Amino acid sequence: MNSNLNPQRTSFLFTLLFVVTFLGSSLFLPEGFRLALSQGTAFTLEYFGGFYLVLGLGAVLVMVITALSPIGKIRLGVGPPEYSLLSWIAMLYSTGMGAGLLLRAVQEPVYYFANPPRSTYLEPADFALQYTFFHWGLTPWAFYGLFGLIMATRLYNHKGNLLVSNLLPSGLKKPALAAIVDFLVTVGTLLGVVAAVGLGSRQLLISVSTWAGMEHLADNGGYLLVVMVGILATISAILGVKTGIRLLSNANIGMATILLLMTWLMGSEIGVIGTFFWVLGGYLWEFIPMSLNWGEAKVSEGFLTDWTYFYWAFWLAWAPFTGIFIARISKGRTIRQFVAGTLVIPAMGTFLWFTVFGSNAFALIDNETLYASELSSIYNALFRLFHVFPLGWLGNGISLILIFTFLITSVDSAIFVLSMFSDHGKLEPQKRYRLFWGISIVLVTLAVMLIGKDQLLESVSQLLILIAFPVSLLFLGFVSCWLYGLLYNRNM
Repeated sequence: MNSNLNPQRTSFLFTLLFVVTFLGSSLFLPEGFRLALSQGTAFTLEYFGGFYLVLGLGAVLVMVITALSPIGKIRLGVGPPEYSLLSWIAMLYSTGMGAGLLLRAVQEPVYYFANPPRSTYLEPADFALQYTFFHWGLTPWAFYGLFGLIMATRLYNHKGNLLVSNLLPSGLKKPALAAIVDFLVTVGTLLGVVAAVGLGSRQLLISVSTWAGMEHLADNGGYLLVVMVGILATISAILGVKTGIRLLSNANIGMATILLLMTWLMGSEIGVIGTFFWVLGGYLWEFIPMSLNWGEAKVSEGFLTDWTYFYWAFWLAWAPFTGIFIARISKGRTIRQFVAGTLVIPAMGTFLWFTVFGSNAFALIDNETLYASELSSIYNALFRLFHVFPLGWLGNGISLILIFTFLITSVDSAIFVLSMFSDHGKLEPQKRYRLFWGISIVLVTLAVMLIGKDQLLESVSQLLILIAFPVSLLFLGFVSCWLYGLLYNRNM
């Protein structure tokens, strides 16, 4: 290949070709395409799921050991932190989890409550929360945080840029390989945000239609909603991190806190703090066995494939995009502060979130106010919970607004990251790139919804799982090189 090849331009052309091929295959060969994706996903999870487990545990241990070691004192860049602690946490939280916390707040704990993955000494409700903690806690945030830490170290302490290919060792930094690496990350980011917008908009529409009795809204309103989210997210991205993304993320955390407190105070389950610490203790005690699936913590291969392997692959696929954005907003933090802010604090907030919503759902099931089957849908479980709450209409209203704003912050951060890729990894990409990616995300999402609706959204998720495997290999390589550099060059 030509040595004068431009990696960013080549990566962009690859991405464009990929999108056209994906949509064309979905339109003209729908059954064969979905079958191939399904088989590829099953193969990947079956044969490499164990690798994901080891990688996840390793990421957590590396983060913790790095923070506790003298390396933790190293500062990322020069000067004080660019953003306040609250704004920093709000932005990384909105980017890293966002609407997923609303999709799964009730449905996932209730599923484990009704279908325990294995026998345990814990009560069914506590065990259900422990497994929810496992899937949403330290491991996903370690994937995000460790990738972000590696990128931030290169950016602020080695005068690099925000292209993932910049992390390649000098001996491998060839134009062709750099283009492939940036292509994988670009496609993963694009697919991830399309899946998030598609699923989140469907939750919003089904919730509104259920709540307001407008039966056909979920079928006909999705396209308008995607356009609205895209327009507002593009405006936010054009305004920039300080003006647009930061303020919207702060609003998200404020509304999420109100919703959490309201559920806590209005709900029937008052022992939330005791439950939180009891389940947290069990989770930490069994974290290593659960992470490696051995001993008394061993669960079936079917459960691993459907849940843990799937989640780990999904978090890995999102790690470059989320990690790059976290790196972008983390200048001035020490490595110890970085680990606390990207691993401990968001995990504890997530645990409290699921404890409050899960405990109240279990209480309603126990007193037969609701049945587990009524809380089985990721789209409307949260709204069915609020339906039987005092001031449930207020909870539903806040939830609807929060889903909408979380969708916007997922998209605006993706627009910003993709724009940085297109503009040679610059911290402040040109606004024309932000406009381009805002329009592109809307068009791809609309095309997916028009061609295949839910079936194609499932295909997008499966593609993301397939991309997770090469990303996981890159992740392992980058972590290894980073650790080597720390050990042999402490003065970064």
